[in-house]
Amino acid sequence: MRAAVVYESMFGNTATIAGAVANGLRKAGVQVKVIPVALAGDDLLRDHDLVVIGAPTHALGLSRPSTRADAVLQGAPAEVEARGVREWLADLTDADPKSVRIATFDTRARAMRHLPGSAARHVAHLLRRRGYDVPPATSFYVAATVGPLAHDEEARASNWAANLGHQLKRQVA
Repeated sequence: MRAAVVYESMFGNTATIAGAVANGLRKAGVQVKVIPVALAGDDLLRDHDLVVIGAPTHALGLSRPSTRADAVLQGAPAEVEARGVREWLADLTDADPKSVRIATFDTRARAMRHLPGSAARHVAHLLRRRGYDVPPATSFYVAATVGPLAHDEEARASNWAANLGHQLKRQVA
């Protein structure tokens, strides 16, 4: 089983969760690559059994150039402005929707957990419109916009991913 975890991160929180997701998948016996979205290939879906996509929730959805610019003004590194998950998805070459499983997660401020918007749900919606079967999105929480991660979110991400990995192995077997 081969998986890729593609993520967009402004302040490092989503990157940390992506690492925890990769560790959980490895515990389930899945071979994993962790790829920042700026380096993700447009044909990634064709080369993996599972692709996990993670992004921070910005303005109730996926980041845009303007929200990434705002993040840079708040202290994020300048390179985060270049390409986000939204742009990567727009350029992504489709694979046979039955040949790859996709899961989505986002990070969001704990204070905003009850608001309706979610980067992960936005990604799932875009991919479902393209014919992919995407399970319900998962959110992981940060204390505030720039972090830190809320208590035990890394462990929760690792456990979530280990379950994903075990499900994938059962489905393929």
